[in-house]
Amino acid sequence: MQDFAHLFGDSVAAWLRGRGDARFQQYERYHRADRSTKTGGVDFDLEASNERYARSCRRPNSRLVDALESKAFKSLIVFFVIAWGGSLLLPTVGKSQPVATAVVLCALFALLRVKAWRAKFRRK
Repeated sequence: MQDFAHLFGDSVAAWLRGRGDARFQQYERYHRADRSTKTGGVDFDLEASNERYARSCRRPNSRLVDALESKAFKSLIVFFVIAWGGSLLLPTVGKSQPVATAVVLCALFALLRVKAWRAKFRRK
């Protein structure tokens, strides 16, 4: 049975043969530079070099990624989606059932005020 993994650009076999998105070239450059610094009678430790390479490749999350993963941003997205859906739904329902719409809006406003009031007193 023949292995055709090397034909796919994103496979490990292709990556090890140097094809793909230049990760292999970076990996090789790092290890060649690391090996060239080990002169004299010191043996080259590939495992330690791989660990150093992995640490050097790790990047801390950018500010944008941190902001997108924050709880405040997720809450803001939920708010915008609900507000957008409400802006589409409210005129339609308001025309057909104005009294029910007014009652629901007043109850929602009162609920939001009570929630804010309770949160204010919890902080004190």
